[in-house]
Amino acid sequence: VSGGSGTFSNTTSATSTFTGTAGSSYVLSWTISTTNCGASSDNVSISFPQNPSTANAGLDQNLCGVNSATLTASVPSIGTGSWSIQSGGTGNFSNAASANSTFTGIAGNTYTLRWTVSNSPCTASSDDVIISFPLNPTVSAAGSDQEICGITSATLAANNPLTGTGSWSKISGTGGSFVSTSNPTKIFNGTAGVVYILRWT
Repeated sequence: VSGGSGTFSNTTSATSTFTGTAGSSYVLSWTISTTNCGASSDNVSISFPQNPSTANAGLDQNLCGVNSATLTASVPSIGTGSWSIQSGGTGNFSNAASANSTFTGIAGNTYTLRWTVSNSPCTASSDDVIISFPLNPTVSAAGSDQEICGITSATLAANNPLTGTGSWSKISGTGGSFVSTSNPTKIFNGTAGVVYILRWT
């Protein structure tokens, strides 16, 4: 009756197979007729919705020092897409229905975001992406230069990092050793008469 082209395996069989076009909806009419007494008809609706496109949420992202990311999901050819937060805390999408939405979260957090492609009543397809917003490390300060006469050790005076971990290394100067390479204010032991350049990272 409507819906475009299609074929019946046997139009006179009550249990005929009907073949149509994927993505189309049809109204079919079953008619029972007699020679002298007219006909009786009843209609049935047959729909062939397509499965949604396979979801692809894009590549994981690791973005230092910021709290927003442009997402890179695939635009579905069948169905509609929608973003949701699975874990990581609060955040928001500039447009949850856009494959290339901007996601804004909290600096220092790591999020699992899900891109779901739906085409009801078919089963939806989904894929996850991990978006991380690690904080930049604390700006390092190695302390003031020191000239120490008559001894071979110096107490270092670097800053204690609020974000990240610190580590001492020697850039130049012969010999020498750190009591602790990870402590900003521990002692460096050197050799008399040698000038050292030390780095706090």
